[in-house]
Amino acid sequence: MEFPLPVGHQFLPTDKELVSYYLFNKLFTQTHPSNDLEMSLIFDLYGSFEPWEIWQLHGGDNLKDDQALCFFTSLNKVSVNGSRIYRRVGSGTWAREDSGNKIKARNVVGFKERFSYKNQHSPHDDACIMHEFAIHSAPDDIVLCQIKKNPRSSEKKRKLKDVIFKQSKHCKFTVPIPIQTL
Repeated sequence: MEFPLPVGHQFLPTDKELVSYYLFNKLFTQTHPSNDLEMSLIFDLYGSFEPWEIWQLHGGDNLKDDQALCFFTSLNKVSVNGSRIYRRVGSGTWAREDSGNKIKARNVVGFKERFSYKNQHSPHDDACIMHEFAIHSAPDDIVLCQIKKNPRSSEKKRKLKDVIFKQSKHCKFTVPIPIQTL
């Protein structure tokens, strides 16, 4: 995906800018933010696509490790009258890692929560991080999300492989010999 950014320009908004400018304009005005980024991109991050498929589909492979993809997405409630959010994604789930941080200008303008992809049966378990930005009094259940690779994921998997290798190298296994009966 190509963004209409001038050469040498990077899109590095602060959390406050993401909430008070981009998300606020998306929710409360008919006009979209300036065309410095295609921030009008709406994608169902709680759908059938796996996080790495979303990453590849939207050009994440062309980004540096610390850069993120930004999307607007709708929250789906578990039940109509409830407050719990359905957080399934592909064959895994977005697991909350913190209780959320307040984003302040003079007052609280929004909230930021951190999630990681969890699927113990997948080699991509814990490989993606999602930051979800929300405005508390928003009329719609639309949030702005950033997805990026988890830099600790590959390090954690490498350490796990090292531990398994060391255990198998230094451990002696005894194999029971069956007793023959007469």
